[in-house]
Amino acid sequence: MPFDFERYRASRRSATVGALLVYRDSVASTMDEARAGAAAGQPAGTAYVAGEQTAGRGRERRTWISAADVGLYVTYHLIPKVAAHAPLLSIAGGLAVADALRLSCGLIVDLKWPNDLLHDGRKLCGVLAEARHNATRTDVFLGIGVNLTSGGDLPPEVAAIATSVAEAGVEPPAREVLLGALAGAIERRAMQAEVDPAGLIADWRAHLVTLGRRVRLHTPGGDVEGEAVDVSPSGELVLLLDNGDRRSFAAGDAITTRYAEPQTGVEA
Repeated sequence: MPFDFERYRASRRSATVGALLVYRDSVASTMDEARAGAAAGQPAGTAYVAGEQTAGRGRERRTWISAADVGLYVTYHLIPKVAAHAPLLSIAGGLAVADALRLSCGLIVDLKWPNDLLHDGRKLCGVLAEARHNATRTDVFLGIGVNLTSGGDLPPEVAAIATSVAEAGVEPPAREVLLGALAGAIERRAMQAEVDPAGLIADWRAHLVTLGRRVRLHTPGGDVEGEAVDVSPSGELVLLLDNGDRRSFAAGDAITTRYAEPQTGVEA
């Protein structure tokens, strides 16, 4: 389906994020496109969008199935003013997608630590942030995949835990309209990460359905189980262990996150 640049420009409400948009019908990964674009000198804020990805990926290099014309696949290249704030951009991205879905089609979603957006306990969107540091700046590549409609011949194990905007009972917005809302939302949330990180974490905490649940983290040091009681100022998940201790886990330390009791949640 051709990309309507005029519709996108009419929908976008941002100063720099998404001001330049690079669209391809098919790519291996928008994350790779963004890295190449940044290396070639494309400006920060550029959005790299694809009609489909043939090798899309999620956390821990897991595959993100990205069939043609059923989802929104985009990676933004961002440069935080303060390198220490780079980890907060993944959180900003999740909140921005929630903001954009609410604005563009009225859909309300939940967030699951660290990077999933859920509807009725099933995964509707994933957010992946990768950072590249050098002596002068930190580049953050914020990848987002939103399931707009069903399709793409999902494997049964994926179909069982996935959902889409359409399956949520809402008319999916056009990609261009959702992207326009998303550009403004990312710009606002990225600015919040810079000037009010505590407020960003508070907003994220309010949306997290993980808190108050018993979870099991699969980490390189072995499985850890406890009650998710809070998130730290830097976005780590705080668990209350059975022995009464509290431990904090960064997203990079937890390979998978599962609810410990049977329910219809999804793997992070």
